[in-house]
Amino acid sequence: MKRLLGFARRFFRHRRALLLGIACIPLASVCDIRLTLWIGNALSRLGKKEDPAFLKELVVWLLGVAAIQGVFRYCARWWVVGVSRRVEVELKQELFDKLTRLPLAFHVRSRSGDIVTRLPSDVENVRMLIGPGSMYVLGSLFMVPGSLWVLFHVSPGITLAMTLPLLLVAIVMMLMTPRLQRHSTSVQESLAEIAARAQESFAGIRVVKGYGLAEHENARFRAASEKNRGHQITLARVQGLQDAAIHLAYDLAFLPILVVGGWAMIDRALDVGDLFKFVDLGFKVFWPVIALGWIAGLFPRAVASAERIDELLAERSDIEDPAAPRTPAKVEGRLSLRDVGYTYESAPRQALAGITLEVPAGTTLGVVGPTGAGKSTLLNLLGRLFEAQGEIRLDGVPIRELPLDLLRGSLAYVPQDSFLFSDTYRANIEFGAKEPLSEAEIERLIRLSAMSDEVKAFPSGIDQLIGERGVTLSGGQRQRTCIARALAGDPRVLILDDALSAVDTETESRLLGSLRSAGRGRTVIVAAHRIATVRGAEQILVLREGRAEALGTHEELLERSRWYRTTWERQRMSAELEVL
Repeated sequence: MKRLLGFARRFFRHRRALLLGIACIPLASVCDIRLTLWIGNALSRLGKKEDPAFLKELVVWLLGVAAIQGVFRYCARWWVVGVSRRVEVELKQELFDKLTRLPLAFHVRSRSGDIVTRLPSDVENVRMLIGPGSMYVLGSLFMVPGSLWVLFHVSPGITLAMTLPLLLVAIVMMLMTPRLQRHSTSVQESLAEIAARAQESFAGIRVVKGYGLAEHENARFRAASEKNRGHQITLARVQGLQDAAIHLAYDLAFLPILVVGGWAMIDRALDVGDLFKFVDLGFKVFWPVIALGWIAGLFPRAVASAERIDELLAERSDIEDPAAPRTPAKVEGRLSLRDVGYTYESAPRQALAGITLEVPAGTTLGVVGPTGAGKSTLLNLLGRLFEAQGEIRLDGVPIRELPLDLLRGSLAYVPQDSFLFSDTYRANIEFGAKEPLSEAEIERLIRLSAMSDEVKAFPSGIDQLIGERGVTLSGGQRQRTCIARALAGDPRVLILDDALSAVDTETESRLLGSLRSAGRGRTVIVAAHRIATVRGAEQILVLREGRAEALGTHEELLERSRWYRTTWERQRMSAELEVL
């Protein structure tokens, strides 16, 4: 409940609209009760054979008050539900901002399907309870006591008999709410599992089809769906019992009205107008009660959703902007690493340890080593995607003391996984730029990334839609497009994490040549499995099991590192055999 109160405070940020909407609710209830009293009194007067001339004036009043009541109900919905929609947008944006600010370590350990369900589904549950739900509760607080107070003055006995079923509703809600909350949490978690299964299968659809495992994935998704169905049926069963009890109470409430009220009419202790008041106000009392039953079913889901949202909002990043940031006038791109290391969460050993080196501005550093040596980890540390042990400096300033926007804006990182957005080719390149690019600049970037021939072959040129994750492009084309996107921001440090692995050697040679000519004065960090990719670098770092085995030029490493020499010879022989 405390969590929901925290979300309710968000509604009071829009205090003016919310208070106006709340003010309309009792006014609408008063109009509603007043209409019933006028009609009941009119029936009583007609039953006493009074002159019906008063009906003309009464009809005018009825129409006028009914119209006013409609305006009040419309305004109440407009303002209260409108505020709930604004809070929904704000909360979704806050969650999205939070997710983009959380460190890479959080996203590594979290399921994307679970995160995706928190944005639309969980936020909607909270909005429905605190928005429309609160409106129905407030309506009940005014309509139910007001109606019972009026009826009590007509006939205390019938009114007391009519209120007994209300106690039944209260007891049922008290008994059912804990069970509803427990089953609602299970439903939310199983829905997140379904979303995670679907997202994972569709993201890896090429692998699924390539291994002929479509039926296997279908079975996994079916199992998750069956689990969700079980939780949904259990929840529906409990909700059904609650709804049945509420409707039973609703029917029982009219029993004393018909029996006791009917006998009272026969004995002339109650006239037709008073009986009408009981019937009409009975409906108006129990419809809010039925709405409360709906809210009682929604409440556990909203509590479970609020807990899940709070868990996400409570996540704290260990990578934050410094309290007193240092902002250099110009970034040149000189990097210094001192005893740098990193250990992944729950990992048995360090992924990286004791890395010390200097990368002068405008030079190229190659990083090589066997799979799992720590190459990608080292590159991720440069932009503080993970928080490094030891110290990394950019132009002599510790990167922990630099604003994150400035640090990451000075770097351009092309990861192993060449991700492209489901948009035009132009938009994917412009994503890396700080401002819109001219046609000439886009063409220059395409030329630098050795994609000119392929883009010319697109039916729509640079405005060609390339599909989700760049599915319409080959692996090499995606990698080269990601490099063009990285260059669009004119970074002082370009980081390529095995970003040429899917490119043939001829294209790689042309691309590297273009990067050297266009990147004079730019620091380039290249991690690669092919030594030929980094052969021309001023420095090459050899990593083995997370530690620096050797550092030097290509010629120096052929003398110093056995692994480097053996790998070079093997790759050179393979390249020669491919030519033959």
